[in-house]
Amino acid sequence: MLEGQSSNIAVHTQSQPSETKAPTNEVFISYSRRDKAFVEMLDGAFKRVGQDPWVDWNDIYKGEEWWQAIQRGIESASTFIFVISPDSVTSKVCRDEIEYATHCHKRFLPIVRREGFDPQQVHPQISKHNWIFFRETDDFDHAFQELLQAVNTDIDYIHAHTRLLVRAIEWKRKDYNDSYLLRGSDLKDAEQWLASSINQDLKPTELQNRYIDASQAAKLALYQSRQRAKWIVMVTTVVVNMAIVTLGFYWFYYYLWETTVARIKGEMVQALNATVDGVNGEEFATLTRTPLLAGQTEPTNNALYRSHQEWLYRVHTLVPYANPYSYTWGDQPREILIIGDVLRKIAPEQATTFRQPFTIDQSNSAIYQGLSQLSLTTFVSRDQRGAQFAAYAPIRNSRGVVVGAIGLDVHADYVVSLKQSVRKLMSMAYLIALIWFLGLSALILRVTRPPKEDY
Repeated sequence: MLEGQSSNIAVHTQSQPSETKAPTNEVFISYSRRDKAFVEMLDGAFKRVGQDPWVDWNDIYKGEEWWQAIQRGIESASTFIFVISPDSVTSKVCRDEIEYATHCHKRFLPIVRREGFDPQQVHPQISKHNWIFFRETDDFDHAFQELLQAVNTDIDYIHAHTRLLVRAIEWKRKDYNDSYLLRGSDLKDAEQWLASSINQDLKPTELQNRYIDASQAAKLALYQSRQRAKWIVMVTTVVVNMAIVTLGFYWFYYYLWETTVARIKGEMVQALNATVDGVNGEEFATLTRTPLLAGQTEPTNNALYRSHQEWLYRVHTLVPYANPYSYTWGDQPREILIIGDVLRKIAPEQATTFRQPFTIDQSNSAIYQGLSQLSLTTFVSRDQRGAQFAAYAPIRNSRGVVVGAIGLDVHADYVVSLKQSVRKLMSMAYLIALIWFLGLSALILRVTRPPKEDY
């Protein structure tokens, strides 16, 4: 080296370092060439205590850019030792090294080897620190122990400072690539180190602060993206499952209701056949021709009528939701005459009168078909008698001739109550399924949530 230049790369027995990974040392020694003999003695003392300082005689590898090697040496060292002498104080290279070490917020330990320099020429960063004297008149061993104690003071904090600086610079050199950010326990340690820096003289650099902030932001962004993905998966799963469950429940509701309707119709047919079997065709034919006395709405003085009404009421008591009535042909086309009606006994305000005529339109042709064959119908809404379901069957005399028909209405209130029961049952089952899916999804989110220390 030329006179006045510093020498600054560590002694290593390992292979040449890679481009992105500089060797690590406790101290970087900045000195003038004229103090090389002293630095060799100092280097040997450090090696005897297991430390490997950066010095210039063999630390810059062949083909390596000189100033880049100096920068890496300063970056990866924990402490910057500056050997003060008249030559180092005036050296431009030494001053550049001090400037870069200041930029990296390195800890400075100035040591005086030779006096006779102008104090005004000493770099301010060197002037503001306490000096350790290694003059020829001083006890080297005593001074070295003092220096070693200073080097090892707060060493964990300083090591962390160095590691973070090296990684932050590498991150910067890689164009702030996120793959070089801190993660997991490394980030946690860096956060603790940053918090402890409040009580330290050696403060974090701006780059270190940016590096930790960027690592925290990346961690938060990753956590939020994972949580969003989990919520999307959970919501999608719930929606899809609930759609499947909804379709399943709708089908089951439809199936259950159709089964209920089929059961009602089966019971209606049984009740209708029993009602028809209890009616004497010849007596019914006679009853249809019975005249009403003046002021009467039903021939209550007629024994056949009373017997017929009693029979209709008995059927109603056996099948409470069914309201039977009887009818025959009227004098006009598509006209019927109501003969018997159980409502005259159980709900007079809704009942028909004896021989009350009705003209049957196309919307209720089943009642007219009942005069010739068994006929069933389901009303979209209540009919004029308040029925939801109805069945009709012919009444025949002993010769098999049709003389009238029996109608059997299932009251709409009964059908509505059945529907409400089915809906209530299905709603409860649907609610239970919904709570189950939401609870299961919340449990999955909780179980897969990263530990608190990870975010």
